[in-house]
Amino acid sequence: MTTPGRAEIDQVAEASIAALRAPSIFNTQPWRWRLTGNHGELWADHTRRLDGLDPHGRLLLLSCGTALHHAAVALLAAGYAADITVLPDRHRPDLVAQVRQGSPCEPHDLLYRAIYRRRTDRRPFADARPAGAILAELRFAAERHGVRLHLLHYDQLAALAAAVDHAGAFERADPAMRDDVQKWTTRTRPDRDGVSPRSVTGPTDRRIAPRDFAVAVPAALDPGPGSDRGTVYVVLAIDGDEPRDWVAAGEALSDVWLTLTARGLAASPISEVIEVEPVRQALGRLLGAGHPAIALRLGVPVPDSEPVPPAVRRSGTDIIGLPGQS
Repeated sequence: MTTPGRAEIDQVAEASIAALRAPSIFNTQPWRWRLTGNHGELWADHTRRLDGLDPHGRLLLLSCGTALHHAAVALLAAGYAADITVLPDRHRPDLVAQVRQGSPCEPHDLLYRAIYRRRTDRRPFADARPAGAILAELRFAAERHGVRLHLLHYDQLAALAAAVDHAGAFERADPAMRDDVQKWTTRTRPDRDGVSPRSVTGPTDRRIAPRDFAVAVPAALDPGPGSDRGTVYVVLAIDGDEPRDWVAAGEALSDVWLTLTARGLAASPISEVIEVEPVRQALGRLLGAGHPAIALRLGVPVPDSEPVPPAVRRSGTDIIGLPGQS
């Protein structure tokens, strides 16, 4: 007979498995789960931090936040609220959150099903612009986590394009940043992480240039016939610049991305404008409020386009420590 405590930890274990599919910067997957007692612990894994691109670990915490929200979504799909305590121990700053099975509730699986359909789609999108009702829903998704979603207006896109270009040039000129890009775009298959050429498109003529990942082998994803004319650009901004704020930004990113996926849209992040500090500050001035945490391009996929291959993922045995394991 299964004891209540064992049933709770089993449910949290299932949620941590769903969280393996969370997006992360450069697909670094910089987290570990430890299951103990009746709860799970989400830990930041600084061995997977981008030392050149993310020296302060902001984007590492954002990535952990996406995993945390994915776990909460999985619990909700199973009919339980997620009882989450963020940064519960100031003496253990790498302990990002404790997650428990909360009270029973009505199951909701819309976002859970989106977990397994979500992809990073770097191809140009269709001419059609996402519906205003969906964009409003995305704004509400971010606000659930105390994060603001700024929809960039047409007259702000030239400034965003300049920011992307400047960030790219800065990173190509900086050896530490360049090394990070090289390291995480030339991973071997057993690593099960990093940016795969299978998800990178070749050069295309766009208003805002896609990131040059400088992969060692040619990009393998056909950019397709999209024009990007209907693409929308948003920035998630946080009020503070503390670890808790960056975890919340990751939760909001996950919520927004899963919501837009559930509504038939696709997206890809623009993190280079956050990685270069002067560019991040300039982007903040453009928005006029808050600290930019991540930019995102989103749009309507080209009809009948081939699905983007799923990103490679580390196994649960690599990331999830069962009771009695470290």
